[in-house]
Amino acid sequence: MSKNYQDDFNHIVVPEEQVDMVIQKAVNKGKRRLIIKKRIMVSMSVALLCVCILGSGFVSTSVARVLVNIPFVGSVFEREKFVWSGLENVDGEDITKLDDLQITDHGVTVAIREAYYDQSGFTVGYVVSGAELSDETVFHANFYYNGQGISGGGGASYEKISDKLYVGLTQFHPGPEFSFPDSIDLEVILADDMEKINKSPYRFKIPLLRSNADAKTKELPVMKAADNGERTLLLKKIVFTPVSTVVDYEYTHPLEDRKEDGGDNYDVKLINGNGIELNPGSFSRHGSMNEEKLVDACRVNFPAINEPAGNMAFELLLPENQSIRVDFEIK
Repeated sequence: MSKNYQDDFNHIVVPEEQVDMVIQKAVNKGKRRLIIKKRIMVSMSVALLCVCILGSGFVSTSVARVLVNIPFVGSVFEREKFVWSGLENVDGEDITKLDDLQITDHGVTVAIREAYYDQSGFTVGYVVSGAELSDETVFHANFYYNGQGISGGGGASYEKISDKLYVGLTQFHPGPEFSFPDSIDLEVILADDMEKINKSPYRFKIPLLRSNADAKTKELPVMKAADNGERTLLLKKIVFTPVSTVVDYEYTHPLEDRKEDGGDNYDVKLINGNGIELNPGSFSRHGSMNEEKLVDACRVNFPAINEPAGNMAFELLLPENQSIRVDFEIK
């Protein structure tokens, strides 16, 4: 599986009715669908949507064990390499710091150092010792809750510290069909071979609390629709978290809009109160059918807006210079 170690974001689309096809392409063929123009690293948790991992031996901070001395001091989250994550907006007290959460197997140690949780999703920073930063040994994170895989999209990046020592940061945004309580035990599997994820020994359980982040989060119910005749855009709500702006919308459109590979033929953009267009990050979809049309419940993430205000707009960009736009005001 090829890797791109740039600080770019990506996303992957997982329509419910095409999960098998997405798995086939993403895992067996390595083919990725890029709707958003920015290149990113794809989190492969979506390929594990139907995998149950109950009773599979996750390691938590409460388990006593001998720790390996890893020659890395400091914060993964604060590395300049990872400025794309939006973590500069997060207070230190909202970050879960973990000093004893590590697993060693065949001379390679993976240690979870930091984690963050808000209504946009999860961010995990980790250190890998005993493995070089290469195509063969890069670890990707996969996320689960109560033993079930979480689908969605996200981005990842890595930084070499020295020979056989590197740090990684993964940010994951669950799809619109998921909601989680304020306090959760997030289950994370790290693996360098996504086809052997079920056999990976690097399984962690991270206790997370988002109450502090929730106090700094603003939710705006919109429930406003616009259409161009055959297609309807319903803007449901926008959530402004410290690291991301999350847009939930519903798109109803003809069956022929859906491409053979399960992808869509449109893009989206968010225009903030200053008239600045924001590029989308991760995107996920949960689809259904209504008579002869597709109804997609969608979630897309944009960069954080620290002080949302004024007149904003969400626009769906269609082929042949067509678009559907919903304007709204933040008071």
